[in-house]
Amino acid sequence: MSTNKLTVMKTLPIALIAGVTTGMGNGSVFGAAVMCAVGRGPYESWGGWGMEAYDPGTFSGFVDAMMFLFGIVCAIIIVAAWVKHGTLEAAAKVAPAR
Repeated sequence: MSTNKLTVMKTLPIALIAGVTTGMGNGSVFGAAVMCAVGRGPYESWGGWGMEAYDPGTFSGFVDAMMFLFGIVCAIIIVAAWVKHGTLEAAAKVAPAR
């Protein structure tokens, strides 16, 4: 019986790098597009510095929240896809060729 060599622990480090960078890029575009479509409110609510920049009620905070959300979700999807790929690959090595 062949084993799945693409385990979560082996794929997680590279998935975090690839998933978070790709997902955060997509999240920033999504967040900016939503805020442009619905308006961002008065200029004073742009986000500011420090922890105010991460408040989802502000322009900058909403975009940052979308970046974190998209990054984490993209990394989870990549890990799930690699683990499933490893499972299918291990099963294919066991099955006889036709």
